[in-house]
Amino acid sequence: MSVVNNLLASESMKKNINSLILILLMTGTQVLGQSFSFKVKYGVIHAGAAKLIHTVENGILNSSLHIESSPWLSNLWSLSDSIRSTYDIETGRLLNHTKAVHEGSYHRNYEVVFSDSNKVAVNGIGRVLETSEVKDLPSLLFDLSTTRFKHGDTLRYHLWDGKGLGVLNLLVEKSPGAKLFKPFAEKGWRLTPLNSTKKSRENQIKLAMQMSDSFPHKPLRIEIDTKYGNIIMRLESP
Repeated sequence: MSVVNNLLASESMKKNINSLILILLMTGTQVLGQSFSFKVKYGVIHAGAAKLIHTVENGILNSSLHIESSPWLSNLWSLSDSIRSTYDIETGRLLNHTKAVHEGSYHRNYEVVFSDSNKVAVNGIGRVLETSEVKDLPSLLFDLSTTRFKHGDTLRYHLWDGKGLGVLNLLVEKSPGAKLFKPFAEKGWRLTPLNSTKKSRENQIKLAMQMSDSFPHKPLRIEIDTKYGNIIMRLESP
């Protein structure tokens, strides 16, 4: 335990902490698997379901996130979005990212490959990034699960989505849980962005996440508020 305490005392060794936690979680096996199922609401309507799967093998994180509309909603407006990616935990680098977007009549597919020289190829077209330490939403959620939060902290990430890279600054706030006027509030950590991108401002998108108080943290709730409506992903079995 003294080794763990020494690691936790140094902010500069967060990557070592994450690696140590993974070793402890794997308890002697080579593969760590996690699966989270969410109910998806669009406004007050139950719109569908989502599933997040993480598998770690030999220091490489394989992730998939899939959101699917309910059968009744698919008759009116179909939704089938997915992200699949691999991520190097030790170096903090995204290796590849595949995103498929199918929303009504809108369809887009992105095949993204990253190199260790800050280069990326999107559907075969290359460009240079400002950093090689890039995450996408699934790998970000995994990283947050092994992060020791403190109330008032800010966390900074370079986040990839589909074909673009943005900077995400998150404010960490402690959520005390149920109160008299909030009987269903969940105890844990609330993460809200401090910045916005041109795309988010144009589309009026706001993102917030609720992570469990337990450690490693679980993604209890993901909120996406757009000009078209409010989407909430709530963990089915926290």
